[in-house]
Amino acid sequence: MLNAYVGVASKQGLSMFHPERDDTRSLVRNSVLPDTRRIGFWAVLTDSEAQWIHALLMNGQGREAMMLLDRCAREIGRILSSDPAQSSLH
Repeated sequence: MLNAYVGVASKQGLSMFHPERDDTRSLVRNSVLPDTRRIGFWAVLTDSEAQWIHALLMNGQGREAMMLLDRCAREIGRILSSDPAQSSLH
């Protein structure tokens, strides 16, 4: 089954990854400041793919988690921190 997830990524890899809900979208938007080199994103994945990504992230392998996310995501997009209306994609 496909579900939506949100998170934060940078050149160092993923630093946050959660199922998409109102509170997690807000957490992502609040974690991405305009001055930082991090982006908020949403992605559509299967539950099992998301579990693998989450496991890598929890194991300190943020870069590997980001590479797996890139390979597995059916759809992926950016969450803009400055405009909450645009980030409500689902």
